[in-house]
Amino acid sequence: MNQINKQTELGREMAAGVVEDARPVASPGRRRLIKLGTAAVPVVATLTSRPAFAWHCMSPAAWGSIDANPNTSLKTNAGHQTYADETWYISNWKDNIARSATGTSSPPWDVFFIKYPSIKSAASNKSSKVTIAMLQGIGIQGAGADPAAKVRTLLGTGTEFQKSVITAQLNYLTLSPLTSNKMESCLAFDKLTEMASGTYYPVGTGGPAWYADEIVRYLKENWIAL
Repeated sequence: MNQINKQTELGREMAAGVVEDARPVASPGRRRLIKLGTAAVPVVATLTSRPAFAWHCMSPAAWGSIDANPNTSLKTNAGHQTYADETWYISNWKDNIARSATGTSSPPWDVFFIKYPSIKSAASNKSSKVTIAMLQGIGIQGAGADPAAKVRTLLGTGTEFQKSVITAQLNYLTLSPLTSNKMESCLAFDKLTEMASGTYYPVGTGGPAWYADEIVRYLKENWIAL
């Protein structure tokens, strides 16, 4: 098919006051993409090519609406929002390793400890000792995990749901304020904590509910937790 070289600007304002960037997302088979800088750049995409962007996120309501429409393909939509920074993988948090694909030199827990020195102190400067209970002190929900569980251990042995929602919350708080990452323009942090409960209503109570599988799929296909 013909290449599409255009960026579509779509947006809406949520009732909570967070501006949502309603952006199409890549299919599950697409690779993690590298950082290209702070400015938006055009997309060249076909059915088989990959858009040249760091990562892109669509609000839960917009993504769910498009995903549920049998006449709409998330694979072929051409509009993407450029974000200058990229989220860490689950494996990055589990092993405390940097994101080599983007050239980011700092491992995630190193960045996290700079932002949350009280947790660094409580964990005796060891990321392997950070517990779910410590993270609960800054608002992160453990998705039913034992509060005494070590987070890095849980990211290796927990359920896919636990690993995904905990990583999503860690990415969000560690990168915030998101002047370059812009995840805040996709969804509010309280939406992630709602997802951690295991039941989430993307369009509000009374609408269709997402459960663990749908939540994990959203977080992965929107590059929030891979």
